[in-house]
Amino acid sequence: MSDETKDDLSYEADVVVVGSGAAAFSAAITARSHGSEVIMVEKGSSPGGTTARSEGGYWIPNNRFMRAHGLEDPKDDAVRYMARYSYPQLYDPNDPHLGLPENEYNLVATYYDSASVACDFLAKIGALQSMMSVGWSGWPDPDYQENMPENKGIRGRLLFPMKLDNKQGNGQELIRQFKVWSKEHGISLLLRHRIVRLICNQRGEVAGCEAICDRNLLWTIKARKAVIFGSGGFTNNSELMLHFQRGPHFGGCAVPTNTGDFVYMSQRIGAKLGNMAGAFRAQIVLERGLDKAFPASAFHIAGDSVILVNRFGQRVMDEKRNCSDRTMVHFVFDPARGEWTNMFLFLVYDQRTADLWQGFFPIPEQDEAMPYVLSRQTWEELTFAIEDRLAALTTRTGVFRLDGQFAENIRQTIARFNDFAKAGVDAHFHRGDFSYDREVSTFPPLISGFQWPSNDQKNVTMYPFQPQGPYYAIILAAGTMDTNGGPMINHKAQVLDLAGEIIPGLYGAGNCISSPTANVCWGGGGTIGPALAYGYLAGINASNETIKDV
Repeated sequence: MSDETKDDLSYEADVVVVGSGAAAFSAAITARSHGSEVIMVEKGSSPGGTTARSEGGYWIPNNRFMRAHGLEDPKDDAVRYMARYSYPQLYDPNDPHLGLPENEYNLVATYYDSASVACDFLAKIGALQSMMSVGWSGWPDPDYQENMPENKGIRGRLLFPMKLDNKQGNGQELIRQFKVWSKEHGISLLLRHRIVRLICNQRGEVAGCEAICDRNLLWTIKARKAVIFGSGGFTNNSELMLHFQRGPHFGGCAVPTNTGDFVYMSQRIGAKLGNMAGAFRAQIVLERGLDKAFPASAFHIAGDSVILVNRFGQRVMDEKRNCSDRTMVHFVFDPARGEWTNMFLFLVYDQRTADLWQGFFPIPEQDEAMPYVLSRQTWEELTFAIEDRLAALTTRTGVFRLDGQFAENIRQTIARFNDFAKAGVDAHFHRGDFSYDREVSTFPPLISGFQWPSNDQKNVTMYPFQPQGPYYAIILAAGTMDTNGGPMINHKAQVLDLAGEIIPGLYGAGNCISSPTANVCWGGGGTIGPALAYGYLAGINASNETIKDV
């Protein structure tokens, strides 16, 4: 649809959908399939949002592929896992709502009921063809916390879009399929239109919105039934990040248009906010984050002779845990020193890892001279190089420095890690004890001519560091895939006001709302899965709305 074809500065449809990522497309396609006229409004110059940048997986419990493989995923167990993981401080297995408030419980339980239904519906109408993810081990992928007793080791919940050649696709493929269906079924898409205000009628119902286009014209977009937001989080809004996130972040991989517009607009009409300190997180390369470069996220820590240490030269975690949980370790505060102890962590590895896992970000190809990679022959020299880099960045990173014992401590840390690797047991952080560590976060190198795992390797996630350099270091900081706080919704994807009542005609899904998952990813695809499911619910319920006075 082109502005030049319009005689006035207005559009009108049954349902107006804001955004064009997984949540927005799921909502728009579902609404259109249920007989509604739909207009999508996208702030950017191309559709897809952060979904188009992603790996494209979606976490769908009890999906049809699991059932076809004889993999059972009963609701009681799945909901207990989701509730326990998202709200460990509230979880009570003996409570009817598992210790959660009613609305939060309903969001989780409804997700189990609706996610597979949404996926099947999108496949049935030809909008999205999916396939189960199978890892390099030949097994369906485990969840992020498959070790939790509530989970019981369930596999196969991670799905991906299937390409025309029946191979696994990514986020761009997911958006491609949605775009094709939308165009064929008459969904209008307005690009370069930024929503700036919600319009309410005399009864207080949301009846449209106003948008400014790239020619600086103010357009009125009327919604006869409802407005659905799927517009992404606020990763690229420095004010919201500073005042709502739980600790220092230094960037993220969300698209630049994700600036939290829905937070401001919904507040003006009385929406209740939730989970504003929440995010789907990933560690980022500090220098890339500071320079707003993309991609910057270290989703996996590749390699086996590799560890993460803090400013004291000490390990602080199982380096093979999932990216979102791993990033939480950065928010440790030292009350004696008044500082974020782990604000930056240092990814250190040896030449063996540099050779075998080259090209797995953030480890570069050997013929790539990446300025964020520090390399020296000894641990003392590497310590000096890290100190110099931190000093050069001080105007953008504050007073963070290495402790004076870093060089000595890292030698001791490496020695202990080497002992663990030889024994095959990480006595400090249990690295390699979990299926996720071994099968998802550790993967075979692509370089030929090397044997991996080695014959003497008792734990595929660990291998002793070489006794001689060169050694390498990369500075990692906390970042987001995107934030996941905003207006609160109920299990029908309706936005709630300050009293907990619905705001008529307003729906939300994806990262722009208070996430049903709270502050965690339940597994790979834990961002897009809820976006698809609650976008689907928003589309159905918006289509069932009565025609409003616009």
